[in-house]
Amino acid sequence: MPNASQVRSLPDLGRVRVPPDWEDLNGHVNVKHHLGMYDMTSDAMLELLGVSGAWVREQKVGLVDLEHHIWFRRELHVGDEVTLHLRFTGLNDRRVQGLVFLLNVNTGEVASAIEFLSIAVDLEARRAIPFPTNVYSRLVELTRGHETLDWPAPRSGSISV
Repeated sequence: MPNASQVRSLPDLGRVRVPPDWEDLNGHVNVKHHLGMYDMTSDAMLELLGVSGAWVREQKVGLVDLEHHIWFRRELHVGDEVTLHLRFTGLNDRRVQGLVFLLNVNTGEVASAIEFLSIAVDLEARRAIPFPTNVYSRLVELTRGHETLDWPAPRSGSISV
């Protein structure tokens, strides 16, 4: 797992302060809120790819997740400030694989990482399609940039493009 300095070098997709209602009976942030924070990165990630709500409506193409794997490294607690960072790790014409790291700003530790596999979908036919050219070009650019990092991306081994 990367350290905080390595994660900070990645695109920052958002920031959230953990509210009291996210605490579970064990006194830490419940798993559903780790996924919820990951979900909060959707708009910023789409913006990085040049995808807007208007583009989705006009093109009738959406990006959807097929799989997730979560590593829980450190607990998050009420009041912790968390930043969300993106790294793409694999790509072909129909699938993209990546990670979103949840970095606890208060402790300077990676709290969790969520590995994902996403596809493009024709929203009328409700079928997977190759990535549109503009999205694919941007994914190639970002993925190549992330491949040059001097630290290996964690991999679950259960997800691949």
